[in-house]
Amino acid sequence: MQQPAAFSMSEVAGMHPIIEASRLMNNAQITRKAAIHANATTIFLWELSTGDTLELVRTCAGFSSTELKHHPFNDRIKYYQERSSAKVVGCYQQPA
Repeated sequence: MQQPAAFSMSEVAGMHPIIEASRLMNNAQITRKAAIHANATTIFLWELSTGDTLELVRTCAGFSSTELKHHPFNDRIKYYQERSSAKVVGCYQQPA
């Protein structure tokens, strides 16, 4: 039997990305936040208490995607810091 195609909740129900993010978080808490600014795009990263990272992308036209990444927050920060056109801001340093 063929598996159905995977869709995000916003594609299926026309859900606002912030509401979708809330649902993807389930009962997890946000432990750290960062924003990446590159050209006309802002990517919001939220580290969750589960160890996953929630990534929301906003362009000039508004939010374009919300995705739960099963990658550590620090790996996502490093990925964006290595991009010369990206500027990372926020409270993303590990607590002492």
